[in-house]
Amino acid sequence: MTSIRCAGGTRSRPLPFTLLVTVAVASMVAGSTAVHSASRVVVVGEVQGAANSAVTLLQKVELVDGESHWSGGDAVLIQTGDLIDGGEHARAAMDLFMRLQEEAAAAGGRVIVLMGNHEAMNILGELRDVNYMTYAAFAGPDAEARQKAHYDAEVAWHTERAAATGSQFTPDDEFNADWFALHPPGWVEYVEAMRPEGTYGRWLRTLPVAVELNGVLFVHAGISPEMKRMTIEEINNRAAEEIRRFDADRDRMVAEGMCLPLCSARQMVDVINGEITYLNTLDASQRNQGNPRMTRAADLQHLGQWGSWSVLTDTGPLWFKGTSQWDEKQHGGEMNDILTVAGVERMVTGQSDGKDHVIHTRFDNRVILTSVDMSDDPWDGGGTPAALEIVDDDFVVVTMKGREVLIASN
Repeated sequence: MTSIRCAGGTRSRPLPFTLLVTVAVASMVAGSTAVHSASRVVVVGEVQGAANSAVTLLQKVELVDGESHWSGGDAVLIQTGDLIDGGEHARAAMDLFMRLQEEAAAAGGRVIVLMGNHEAMNILGELRDVNYMTYAAFAGPDAEARQKAHYDAEVAWHTERAAATGSQFTPDDEFNADWFALHPPGWVEYVEAMRPEGTYGRWLRTLPVAVELNGVLFVHAGISPEMKRMTIEEINNRAAEEIRRFDADRDRMVAEGMCLPLCSARQMVDVINGEITYLNTLDASQRNQGNPRMTRAADLQHLGQWGSWSVLTDTGPLWFKGTSQWDEKQHGGEMNDILTVAGVERMVTGQSDGKDHVIHTRFDNRVILTSVDMSDDPWDGGGTPAALEIVDDDFVVVTMKGREVLIASN
């Protein structure tokens, strides 16, 4: 008798479960991260959909002109992830940095956008932090019709899945209210744009997790003790492979009628759990390796490990909080070891520890946190945008009020 194990619960990033089937996968190389040197580097932390504030800041550091076009020459601009979510201008933020990448390259410069946890979540269809108003920027004239068509498709899908697992589904008032609240006009277009073939999804999948430049490691959250032995190439390849495998698994599940093209990773896991639960209720004669549903469930049960993926786990480079929350005295030696193993002098991250929303250092100036309050919300007063400029080993914080040396060269 064969049985299949279900995945864990429904946390935002669920715990991994025991994998019964091992599948070998080929490595996949992310976009090039080879940056050898640069005379001027400017770092911008989490933009979080504040496209207008980003433009104002880039003008302040003289990387874009009054028309928001690249004017930085051969400078390198690094945005440390979380370009999207939070604010409502996510589409404008992506359009801006995608265009600046092309313009900078033509001028001999470079714009590098790192993958943050919010980019990964959007790729995987986890949209809880998408600003409700963001969807409106994607809504076309037929948005309400497309919303209704997707609602009908989801109801049919829920009904079919329920029948396939021995239960029933009827959309009641609570389901309808929740569904339309979570899927406003523009939602369909937004999620389509985040798919591998979508304009933004295709671009997001090219973003590296980490880069090294001039002896400085740039990463959204940080490198944890669990990942310190991995090279930058290995870190980037692992994230790219996890996303590639997610895309392939979703394509397979869509082709076999198990989910819809716009389903999320969470929905995929829920479907596999439901399938496994149902299959384990069958008698022994039906639960054998010759049953194609058993084979398929076994092939896909690795999705239950999604909480351990490097792009989702607490110890991964997109979520690790040690750089921002570790006690510096207690973990100073551990952080030094991480940087020594990485072969870098410093690590610059997009994380914040909430310290006055300013760029500052930790661990004897070896870790620099660049996250500040970026906002286009008029009620927020425009936030407090700031950038980090690195020239000749001088690290300078640039705000709308002026410049302040953070770390002076020896």
